[in-house]
Amino acid sequence: MDLKEGTKIPIYITPQDGDHVKVFNYLMKNAKVTKSLPISKVRVKPNQDLTELRLDLRQETQYFSLEKAQEIADTSGLFKKEATPDEQPIMDSVLMKSSPCQLNSNYVLGLFKDNSLILTKVGGISNISTDFSYLHPAPEQNEEQEMVLVTKKFKRSENEKMKKTREKQIKEEAKKREPWWDLTYGSSSTEFAQRELDRLFSTQEFQNAEVLLPKINIEEYELSFLKVAHAGSKESVIDKEQQPLLRRPLSELKKMKIQDMIKSFLLNVKVTSFSSLLSTLTLNDLKQSKEALHCLHDCAVLVQGNWVISSKVLYPEGTLCGVTGMPAKALAKARTFILLLFAHEREVKRTFVTTQTRLPSEEVTAILEQFSARNCKNMWEFSLPTDTEFIRRHHEDVKKQNFLWNMERETYEKEKYKIPSKALEIPERKRSSSSRMSSSEAV
Repeated sequence: MDLKEGTKIPIYITPQDGDHVKVFNYLMKNAKVTKSLPISKVRVKPNQDLTELRLDLRQETQYFSLEKAQEIADTSGLFKKEATPDEQPIMDSVLMKSSPCQLNSNYVLGLFKDNSLILTKVGGISNISTDFSYLHPAPEQNEEQEMVLVTKKFKRSENEKMKKTREKQIKEEAKKREPWWDLTYGSSSTEFAQRELDRLFSTQEFQNAEVLLPKINIEEYELSFLKVAHAGSKESVIDKEQQPLLRRPLSELKKMKIQDMIKSFLLNVKVTSFSSLLSTLTLNDLKQSKEALHCLHDCAVLVQGNWVISSKVLYPEGTLCGVTGMPAKALAKARTFILLLFAHEREVKRTFVTTQTRLPSEEVTAILEQFSARNCKNMWEFSLPTDTEFIRRHHEDVKKQNFLWNMERETYEKEKYKIPSKALEIPERKRSSSSRMSSSEAV
């Protein structure tokens, strides 16, 4: 503000409803803490003026103890509803609740721009603090309630005072039954947050479509549909080589090169059998079949005789991916470990995967849902049956893939991962009956 003393400036008051603007006072934190925990969920009760923020804990740090988190969740009983039947509950988030501020008098939010002061009414001020209800043990529930003697009373005529008391009680009960409403949260660096901030500039010269809507050309608009990681993160982009391969109809895929066609197909289906891939992409020629098999070794791995998109292709290095926006390197390593387990067994247990990979539960679920499904035993079973026909016909390809899996197995063993004790067998080529007959005739 380079203004001389005594300079008059115009003051504008926004016509926007001030009840939509809230101010929150956060608790004090250590100055050494530079990274804020990501906010995964926000919900409110408008009538009671209550707000809840759920912050995800960073499980990849050395300060997070998986055993302690499971112990707290099991003792408090607050996280059992969020856990699925096949996994142990875990405290992987912190809940922050709001409380009314005593100094909640009339306040306004002021923004100074272009030598003008723009004021917006503040609907309320609340203090945000951490909820420590998980430290209290869960109340014991009685198996069967005892019978209680009930006295029935008939309604009598009520006066005005009794009527007001009854109406007040009804309103309080209605407030208690008020449902939670989920809100969309956007960090300060996102376009969503910037558009909401622009709404505070409501003078005639500022209030126009160019302020409320971001300037974007057609190419940027099309590429915006290809972003899959955290909103507003500079690292949250897809590899440029993958952008033309996503969201393509089958008719356009068949016009591409066979290598790009197979890669794009696997990026969408995640797992497929070799015969299904050939029939879907109409690769009926023997030469095309051999070329397709050669391309699969570059962008996929063999699991149970079926082909699964490679983790390095699905999660490009240097990006943020997944449900919570984790580094691609961590997700690729965990996903490859899960595929290694499926290469040995038809079923895996989710709790075992979570303990070994130390990923958030929602990330583990998202990875498992790509190529497996939950069965009646609360285990995750590989989604496609074992393709014994492919294993029998393509001996050299199976041998090459098993050799690569055994190398991955040795890598995870060095990092103290618990994996099956036996390595994958390298199959030997079986001699056909015709060759045995010819050799016996020669003798």
